[in-house]
This record gives sequence, C-alpha cells and structure tokens, in this order.
Amino acid sequence: MEMTKDDHPHGRTRVSASHAINNFVDKRRNRSPLTTGPSNARTEEARTIDMAHANLSHRRTHNILLISRLLNQREGASPFTLVLDTLEQPAHPLLREYVRRSQLAKNHTIFLSFEKPHAPAGIDTWIPCWNKSPQQIAQAVSTACTQANKRCLILIDSLTRLGKASIQPKPDVDLTAFLMSLFQPPRASQASVSIVAVYHLDIPLHPSATPYSPTPLSLLEYLATTVITVHSLPTLLSDKQARERSLAAPSFGLAEGKQGVLVGLKPQGSIKPDELGIVLQLEHRRKSGRGVLEWYFLPEKTSARGPSSAFKESVSLLDDQPLFKKAECLEDQDLADVPFSLGLTDRQRLEREGVVLPYFDAQLAGGGGEGGRILYDMGAEDDFDEEEDEI
Repeated sequence: MEMTKDDHPHGRTRVSASHAINNFVDKRRNRSPLTTGPSNARTEEARTIDMAHANLSHRRTHNILLISRLLNQREGASPFTLVLDTLEQPAHPLLREYVRRSQLAKNHTIFLSFEKPHAPAGIDTWIPCWNKSPQQIAQAVSTACTQANKRCLILIDSLTRLGKASIQPKPDVDLTAFLMSLFQPPRASQASVSIVAVYHLDIPLHPSATPYSPTPLSLLEYLATTVITVHSLPTLLSDKQARERSLAAPSFGLAEGKQGVLVGLKPQGSIKPDELGIVLQLEHRRKSGRGVLEWYFLPEKTSARGPSSAFKESVSLLDDQPLFKKAECLEDQDLADVPFSLGLTDRQRLEREGVVLPYFDAQLAGGGGEGGRILYDMGAEDDFDEEEDEI
C-alpha cells in the first residue's frame, strides 16, 4: 500500500506503509526497555555505587590538596587562620604541625606568646606579649620581618586576652587594628605574612559595654579566611557509638556540670597507639565567597616520621580514618557470603520514605477507639462491587 502525492491530504511526499512500519520497529529495538528487570536494577545499583566512589575520590583529592596548601601556608592560601580549641582538645598539636611545615619550607616563624613562659621548639623569633602593648607587639613583629627578609608565619597562642580587653567600657585594644598592623610588613621588606591565631572557647567573657557591638569571637570569625576547630578523637568516637545505639551523647569536662571537673576522662580502650591524633573541622572561604566544609584527621606521631616521608601528606579525611570505617567494614564482612544484595539504592530509599501507610490516619487526634476500622480511599481504576460491600 502506497500513498501518492495526490492522495495525501497535504500533498507533500510519497510514503510507503511498509517502510514506515520498519522504521517504527527499528526505533523500538534501539529504545531502552520500559520494564526494569533484576539485571537492570543491579546495573543501576552498580552505577550508583560507582558514582558514589567517584564523588568520594574527587572529594578526597580536592580537599586533601586544600588542607595541604593551608597547613603549608603557601602564597595567598589563607592570610588569617583562626584556630578554635577547648580544654578537652588544645591546639598545641596543630601549632606543632604548622611549625614543622614552616621549617621544611624554610620560612621565618614568629611566635607571639601570651601564655607560654618559654619559646617552643623550632621557633625563629619568640616575642613575649604579656608585658607589651599592641603597638609594641606590632613594632617587634615589624622588626623581626625586616631582619628575616623572607616569608613569615606569625603564630599567636591566644587571642582571648586581647578579646577580653577589647570589650571593656574603655577599651585600649582594637582587634581589627591590631591584626591589620601585623599584616603590614615594612616597605624595605618584600616578605609576605600569614597569621595563625588560637582562641579558647572555654574562657567566658563579660558582655560588651555596648549591646550592639559584636563579640570578639564573632569578629574574629568574620575576619578569618579559614576557621579550624580542633576536636578530641575519643570524644567524637563516643558520640558516634551513642548515636549508633540511639543513646544520648556523653558529656565530658565542663559540659558534665560537675564541680571541680575541667577535663573529662575519655575512653581510650578502642584506640591503638598508632591511631592517636586530633580531628580538624575546617571552614575555608575562597575569594569568590564559596565556602568549603570538611573534617580531617591529623595523626599524633607526625613529627616522629623519618626524613624520607617528610614531604608525604599525613592528614587524611575523617571518613578514611579506620575507627570511623570499622562499622561499615564489619557489615560488609557479614554480608560477603550472601548471593544477593540486601541494601537499598538511593532511589529505593526515597520511594520507601514516600510511602504513606494506611494506619497513619488512626494515629491522629480522634482517630483511635474505632475498633480497628480500615480506612480505604477508592481510586479511579477500582470497581465497586455491591455484593462484597454487603458482606
């Protein structure tokens, strides 16, 4: 059967019916099947797993490179880094890591001490600040940068004292002006300056004299390009174990509310000596305004490594830490001998959460006490049977 130009209502072309049928069959063969069988479900699940692994690999590579640039204090990585610590986990291990990497990079390290009575190891210039004014501190830093004539890393062991002085009724310290004075090296020196400052979260401060002025912590967080909060690994493990058992997270130290308790006793039984370290919660702000949030693990025995591994990156993602992957590994071992998959894909999990069970209406106010009445809404495709309704 053929349709000529005269027979066609629009009078366009000659079309063969058999040719049109063959084209339709070819398109149906090339099209993906409408039904999803077991093999297609397994393929979709494998594709989802591959995408998850690819995303984790990309995130690991990108964020490890980021933390390496920040700890090494490369040119323009982070001019002002704010480190937040507590009594449960001081920032001393992180400061030692900064000093170690500064020595490897052959930078000049300046330590502004408000708490330590002596200079830590590996410091090039140690400036005691408890008996100096902010102007004298800035002058001493300027002199040290001039003598060094190379890139300088300024470490401040505590900004809490300056923050407390800045909120007095007649403040003699301006945090913003003090930090800006440290960023301005002498004109004779072309060296760039990076600042890493520690702020103690456990030390309470009196309210500001003016109610509309920001707190010192809010001001420092606003000025910082990178904010690193240090956490204790045993504390996070205890929180993780309690969360897995649907229990309340335990409290340590000042959070316990017990008189005389400053630092809590943390469980150390499940942590091996080679797994000790601190957890870093990073918030980095790029020049474009985009922020990066990530959790890292810094091993404790970083400084004890040999010279061959001095330039090997020791920081890893917290998700790659063995203690945080232990539960997943055990679950995979238990299901290793099962010939089929017991897990759910992301799509199946979303569909399961979207199912509305029929007994939800009975749990509403006024829904109980009706003798287990079944609520059923008739759909458009349902047939009404009078005989079954009479039963």
